[in-house]
Amino acid sequence: MNLPRSFRSIEFAWLLAALVVSVASLSSVAYLADRMQRAFERDAKQLIASDALIQSDQPLPILFEQEAAKQGLLAAKTTVFPTMSSVGSNARLVALKAVTEAYPLRGSIKISKDDLDIKGASTRATPSPGSVWVEPALLAALSAKLGDRITLGSTSFVIEALLTQELDKGAGFLNFAPRVMMRDDELAKTQLIGFGSRVTYRFLMAGQEPTVNAFLLWAQKEIDAKQLRGIKIEGVDNSQPLMRATLDRAEKFLSLVAILTAMVAAVAMALAAKRYTSKQANPTAIWKCLGANKRQVLLEHFKASMVIALLGGAMGAFLGWIGHQGLLFFLGDLLVADLPSASIWPLIWSLLVAVVLLIGFVWPPLLYLSDISPLKVIRRDISVRHPASWLLMFFGLISFFVLLLSVAKDVKLAVLTLGGFSLAAGVFVLVSWLLIKLTAKMAEHSWLGQHVVQRFVWQSLSRRSLFTGLQIASLAIAIMALLLLAVVRQDLMSAWKGSSPPDAPNRFLINIQPEQKAAIEQKLLSADIKKIVLYPMVRGRLTHINDQVVLPQDFEDSRAQRLVDREFNLSYAADLPDKNKVTAGTWHGNTRMPEVSIEKGLAKTLSLKLGDSLVFDIAGIPVKANVTSIRELDWGSMRVNFFAILPPHLLSEMPQTWITAYKQGPLVPQVLPLDISVVAQFPNVTVVDVESALNQVQDVLNKLSAAVELLFGFTVIAGILVLAAALASTQDERLKDAGLLKTLGASQAQIRRAFYTELTVIGFISGSMASFGAIGVGWALATHVFEFNLPIPWIVIVYGVVFGVSACVLGGLWLQRKISHTSATEVLRNV
Repeated sequence: MNLPRSFRSIEFAWLLAALVVSVASLSSVAYLADRMQRAFERDAKQLIASDALIQSDQPLPILFEQEAAKQGLLAAKTTVFPTMSSVGSNARLVALKAVTEAYPLRGSIKISKDDLDIKGASTRATPSPGSVWVEPALLAALSAKLGDRITLGSTSFVIEALLTQELDKGAGFLNFAPRVMMRDDELAKTQLIGFGSRVTYRFLMAGQEPTVNAFLLWAQKEIDAKQLRGIKIEGVDNSQPLMRATLDRAEKFLSLVAILTAMVAAVAMALAAKRYTSKQANPTAIWKCLGANKRQVLLEHFKASMVIALLGGAMGAFLGWIGHQGLLFFLGDLLVADLPSASIWPLIWSLLVAVVLLIGFVWPPLLYLSDISPLKVIRRDISVRHPASWLLMFFGLISFFVLLLSVAKDVKLAVLTLGGFSLAAGVFVLVSWLLIKLTAKMAEHSWLGQHVVQRFVWQSLSRRSLFTGLQIASLAIAIMALLLLAVVRQDLMSAWKGSSPPDAPNRFLINIQPEQKAAIEQKLLSADIKKIVLYPMVRGRLTHINDQVVLPQDFEDSRAQRLVDREFNLSYAADLPDKNKVTAGTWHGNTRMPEVSIEKGLAKTLSLKLGDSLVFDIAGIPVKANVTSIRELDWGSMRVNFFAILPPHLLSEMPQTWITAYKQGPLVPQVLPLDISVVAQFPNVTVVDVESALNQVQDVLNKLSAAVELLFGFTVIAGILVLAAALASTQDERLKDAGLLKTLGASQAQIRRAFYTELTVIGFISGSMASFGAIGVGWALATHVFEFNLPIPWIVIVYGVVFGVSACVLGGLWLQRKISHTSATEVLRNV
């Protein structure tokens, strides 16, 4: 058997191309994940600037510092909170970080004292007295330069240097507020920290591992014994939860897109494998006539498949490496800086992926070739009827399950993804088979079958209805993947942008002291702000539910644990706030009874129901209330919302601050913006620029979308391969049909019309089913992932039908030319 000759066949090219696209899409994500994971392991302790730390929302009791010193540990402290900064008339929300002299305990930060040097140099020092270090982005935002004075609260500081790298900030993830770093011993004179301030206190420690572990064990026992709330121990594994969660979410999302591409390419592999096997049946039967046994046939085909696997795996790994460079370019500063070079594992993994795909889609039909009878050569009956389609699909699903597990690293995610696409494929096959049968039946008694050539087309489709159904389903899956880009990228993003009403507030004022309330309200009114509502905000911690002590470990859900571990922002009101809707129970009004209204999502997370008794600790004073109503909030309104609202008589005398929101108009030249004016008059008040934050979120989404679109480039290529493979898989049947029609006297125009009628039907059915599938998945993403209502984009159906028909017709041009230039005798002799 001449294997080199088989390698030059077009079937081998299709098979190899499909394999390369599958491996490239998966390995591009594998390279990215490998480098990011190695960077995280490399910089693990630098990401928390210590070996471990204790985080608290209140100043940590001094006994922790005393015990750390007693055990000989190095220690440092940081205090982090958001506040407003200003240079001249320009102001910006910043993340202020006050550090002690020993910071950082592990790793180093980088600073630059040159405006043009954005890399900086490593240092273990802290800012000089009376000065601060700032991130470069803040200089541009404030139109400032090194040496200028920046105002923080009631004090101004010299901008001494640029802070170019700070690993424990979160490795460059989602920098919504630029960093300002100052000395801890100068924090008090800013007078920024007061009651209601959202401050995070961290106590960092470093030392020998046994000593650190012993201290952490002591600290945990102390926290549990004294039931200290709002204090948690962090190490490398549980630090930077936002960064880790974002990293995991991004990796899973990109992995799913890669898996989707691999699935589409695998469909092309299945179709190419069928044709490749069919073409190898005749040479194999001849070879067996010459004395080859089953073992020799299996060995030769095993060698051929391994050549395909190694060649396709290597080529796919190379393209995947190029692809992951593109992902790094689009993701930009969302990722850890200075990623280490990739290891050898993605290359090895790519080769394993190629072998797994071949096991699922190529080896089953190749195994049949070893049992082919030499009599098939004499009878010219060389069609491969085994293994059955269900067996091929079974092996394909098993191989994909292995791939999904290795990529997603989540059994539930893998099972749901595989099950969803398997269900879609099954529905597509069944629906297309029924439609072909029904349409063929109708054609016998309608205008569709009035002409003998047209009737022949419908009968031909009906004869191979099962394979036609598989062909249509294959095309539908590929088109569905391509349409998903339109649904997710365009409609979901448009819905997200439009989820906030035009009059939604874009500024929030928080930490308003009671004595400042009237003055701030008057200032907003004088600035022509039409509707001003100030809400009281009381900090309280949930301590009991139905007289049972509540601890984070009582809940399995991570969000419930975080809610219980931190302080709530409580409020009081007699009237139901705007955009709030009571869905269960009765609003408390101005009752003198101890009642509380709970937000619907919070009630679900903490398993709260009407009648439950809750106790909140407010500045050491327990406040008990029964749940009498559950509210649904319009979070998209961007207005002030609270999880828990109590009657005024329970909280009005408690320590409190006030909060409000308003919509600030566009900037006017030579006029001081309202938010900057407020901060200038009330330095303790924090202005949250929601508009700026949303713009930054949009920038993140755009970068992720660009990365997804890059992976969808592989999906487009895979879809083209499916189309080509689907048409090529029925090439022999269509040539035979054309030969029969020519023998019966059909003209070229009639054959061409019959050929394009068949392709139009296939394209119409494929595009229609793909459209509904894409709409369904898009709706599911909007409802269960993005959590907003998405108007069903019916226009996608038009796109799907037009794309399906156009792709099939255009893709069939090359085959039509071959049919037109081949005589009936030649066609019938070669098929």
